[in-house]
Amino acid sequence: KGLVDGKLPVGDGSKRYERAYELLLRNVPSYRDEESEGQDDVGMVDAMAAMQQQPLEQQHQPQQQRLQTQPQQQKHEQHPHPQQPAQLPHPTANSTHASNADPSTIFVISMQGTPGVDTRNEGRFDEFQSKWHASCNKSNINTTAPIIHTNIVHCPGVYEPRRGYGLALSWLLCLERAKDYDLDVTVVFEDDARLFDRSVDSFCDWKVRREEYWNQLPKDAFLAFLGGHNWEYPSNAVENDVETMYKELKLSFGTYAFAVPRESLTSLLDTIKEDIVGGFRDENGKHLHHNFLSPERSWYRAAERRGKKIYGVNPLVIWHEGGFSNTWKKDRGSITGEEKDMLVNKIRGVDSGTKHK
Repeated sequence: KGLVDGKLPVGDGSKRYERAYELLLRNVPSYRDEESEGQDDVGMVDAMAAMQQQPLEQQHQPQQQRLQTQPQQQKHEQHPHPQQPAQLPHPTANSTHASNADPSTIFVISMQGTPGVDTRNEGRFDEFQSKWHASCNKSNINTTAPIIHTNIVHCPGVYEPRRGYGLALSWLLCLERAKDYDLDVTVVFEDDARLFDRSVDSFCDWKVRREEYWNQLPKDAFLAFLGGHNWEYPSNAVENDVETMYKELKLSFGTYAFAVPRESLTSLLDTIKEDIVGGFRDENGKHLHHNFLSPERSWYRAAERRGKKIYGVNPLVIWHEGGFSNTWKKDRGSITGEEKDMLVNKIRGVDSGTKHK
């Protein structure tokens, strides 16, 4: 996508595109070895994502050790990389492979441990885990009720200064990794996503979550937002449809909490790759620039092209805690998604004054 005969696009975008991959080489652990040299640039994106599916000890071995099965003379022909890429942090030890994938698994993108990022990212994945488990087990503290288990997988965030590119690269790595789990629905959060109190009973336990949410997910869903803001609806939307659990959306913003059915996972990955390669495009797919990305617009267009729809869950499950934003490079306030003209307010008349309840 966006390539002509396997070559870089002509024009100003090419230089910026090359710069993007220079940044990739510094942020992704040694994916560009002898097997990926010479691939076209879409192939480089795929090779980068494939690294996430290798065993961790193999990802972080020196290149010569990984080549020890090759003939001895080939080892000596290897040339050192001109620049040693920065190491992304190891995902946390509670990661699970497809052979025994835990159905309670959720994926959390966090720059905790990512080299060179703002220090305000320190401890944010740990904080997510702590607050998630505290919310889900609040009612169990002084009882004999079993602890609700959630397998929380850390997807290391990728730093890229242009708005949207870091998240796109992080999603690419995270969702490629999620494919190994073969879950019915893949749930992805950012590390500042928080559960509404009202959602604890229905969302924490994976069996209840499956029954209450995933079994009700419309068959034509490209994905569903569990939180977000600035909701826009199709012209045929029913204004006060209090019975609808999934509200069809025309556009929204905020990607800090979403769920992707298995059938859409590859399509969403393709859309993310198209963004990384093609840059920001207009509604007709015409390339405009590589300065920043607007992933939500790309996702809605991708759903429409595939005859799918994007939905918002009703009422919302997740709110966004305030703090430092890596996207906007500044502190931002909390976002419930229930501010003026938001989804739950319009549909069910929920009191937005109780922000986190």
